[in-house]
Amino acid sequence: MVNMTENDFGVIMRPVLQEDEWEGDIQISVFSNIMPDIDDDTHGQLMFLAYKMAAMVQFCTENEDFDDMLEEYTSNMVEDLDKETTKVSPKGKVTGKVGNVITLDFNTKCEGEG
Repeated sequence: MVNMTENDFGVIMRPVLQEDEWEGDIQISVFSNIMPDIDDDTHGQLMFLAYKMAAMVQFCTENEDFDDMLEEYTSNMVEDLDKETTKVSPKGKVTGKVGNVITLDFNTKCEGEG
Protein backbone atom coordinates (compact mmCIF):
# COMPACT_ATOMS: atom_id res chain seq x y z
CA MET A 1 0.00 0.00 0.00
CA VAL A 2 1.22 3.49 -0.84
CA ASN A 3 1.03 6.13 1.87
CA MET A 4 -0.83 9.00 0.21
CA THR A 5 -0.58 12.66 1.14
CA GLU A 6 -2.93 15.52 0.34
CA ASN A 7 -0.46 16.71 -2.33
CA ASP A 8 -0.29 13.46 -4.31
CA PHE A 9 -1.26 12.90 -7.93
CA GLY A 10 -1.41 9.45 -9.39
CA VAL A 11 -1.82 7.23 -12.40
CA ILE A 12 -3.69 4.00 -11.71
CA MET A 13 -3.46 0.90 -13.89
CA ARG A 14 -6.24 -1.63 -13.42
CA PRO A 15 -6.03 -4.93 -15.31
CA VAL A 16 -9.18 -5.94 -17.17
CA LEU A 17 -9.89 -9.51 -16.10
CA GLN A 18 -11.93 -12.08 -17.99
CA GLU A 19 -12.97 -14.86 -15.58
CA ASP A 20 -10.02 -14.05 -13.29
CA GLU A 21 -7.56 -14.13 -16.21
CA TRP A 22 -5.67 -11.11 -17.50
CA GLU A 23 -5.60 -10.95 -21.29
CA GLY A 24 -3.48 -7.80 -21.59
CA ASP A 25 -6.05 -4.99 -21.44
CA ILE A 26 -5.81 -2.31 -18.78
CA GLN A 27 -7.85 0.69 -17.66
CA ILE A 28 -5.80 3.76 -16.82
CA SER A 29 -7.06 6.58 -14.61
CA VAL A 30 -5.51 9.70 -13.13
CA PHE A 31 -6.34 11.39 -9.85
CA SER A 32 -5.33 14.13 -7.48
CA ASN A 33 -5.95 14.44 -3.79
CA ILE A 34 -7.23 17.59 -2.15
CA MET A 35 -4.49 20.22 -2.28
CA PRO A 36 -5.39 23.15 -0.02
CA ASP A 37 -2.22 25.19 -0.68
CA ILE A 38 -2.08 25.05 -4.49
CA ASP A 39 -3.64 27.30 -7.10
CA ASP A 40 -5.89 26.06 -9.91
CA ASP A 41 -3.29 26.74 -12.61
CA THR A 42 -0.63 24.64 -10.88
CA HIS A 43 -3.18 21.90 -10.21
CA GLY A 44 -4.08 21.89 -13.91
CA GLN A 45 -0.42 21.65 -14.93
CA LEU A 46 0.18 18.69 -12.62
CA MET A 47 -3.01 16.95 -13.78
CA PHE A 48 -1.89 17.43 -17.39
CA LEU A 49 1.43 15.75 -16.54
CA ALA A 50 -0.50 12.82 -15.03
CA TYR A 51 -2.62 12.60 -18.21
CA LYS A 52 0.58 12.57 -20.29
CA MET A 53 1.81 9.61 -18.24
CA ALA A 54 -1.51 7.84 -18.74
CA ALA A 55 -1.44 8.54 -22.49
CA MET A 56 1.98 6.91 -22.80
CA VAL A 57 0.54 3.38 -22.99
CA GLN A 58 -1.68 4.13 -25.99
CA PHE A 59 1.00 6.29 -27.61
CA CYS A 60 3.47 3.38 -27.40
CA THR A 61 0.89 1.05 -28.94
CA GLU A 62 0.58 3.41 -31.91
CA ASN A 63 4.29 4.27 -32.24
CA GLU A 64 6.46 1.15 -32.32
CA ASP A 65 9.80 2.97 -32.63
CA PHE A 66 9.04 5.13 -29.61
CA ASP A 67 7.85 2.05 -27.72
CA ASP A 68 11.17 0.31 -28.43
CA MET A 69 13.13 3.34 -27.17
CA LEU A 70 11.00 3.62 -24.03
CA GLU A 71 11.29 -0.11 -23.37
CA GLU A 72 15.08 0.10 -23.54
CA TYR A 73 15.10 3.18 -21.30
CA THR A 74 12.82 1.47 -18.79
CA SER A 75 14.87 -1.73 -18.80
CA ASN A 76 18.00 0.28 -18.08
CA MET A 77 16.23 2.20 -15.30
CA VAL A 78 15.00 -1.00 -13.64
CA GLU A 79 18.45 -2.55 -14.01
CA ASP A 80 19.94 0.52 -12.33
CA LEU A 81 17.37 0.24 -9.53
CA ASP A 82 18.32 -3.35 -8.97
CA LYS A 83 21.92 -2.21 -8.55
CA GLU A 84 20.65 0.36 -6.00
CA THR A 85 22.16 3.28 -7.83
CA THR A 86 20.54 6.70 -8.01
CA LYS A 87 21.59 7.56 -11.55
CA VAL A 88 19.02 6.66 -14.23
CA SER A 89 19.84 9.08 -17.02
CA PRO A 90 21.01 12.64 -17.50
CA LYS A 91 17.34 13.67 -17.50
CA GLY A 92 16.12 11.91 -14.37
CA LYS A 93 17.32 10.16 -11.28
CA VAL A 94 15.78 7.69 -8.90
CA THR A 95 15.47 9.24 -5.48
CA GLY A 96 13.83 6.31 -3.76
CA LYS A 97 12.34 2.85 -4.00
CA VAL A 98 9.88 1.37 -1.52
CA GLY A 99 8.35 -1.94 -2.55
CA ASN A 100 7.03 -1.47 -6.06
CA VAL A 101 6.98 2.35 -5.88
CA ILE A 102 9.81 4.19 -7.62
CA THR A 103 10.36 7.89 -6.92
CA LEU A 104 11.93 9.88 -9.78
CA ASP A 105 13.26 13.44 -9.77
CA PHE A 106 13.55 15.17 -13.13
CA ASN A 107 14.54 18.48 -11.50
CA THR A 108 12.30 20.37 -13.90
CA LYS A 109 9.67 23.06 -13.66
CA CYS A 110 6.09 22.53 -14.70
CA GLU A 111 5.06 23.80 -18.13
CA GLY A 112 4.48 27.52 -17.97
CA GLU A 113 6.69 28.25 -14.97
CA GLY A 114 9.40 30.84 -15.42
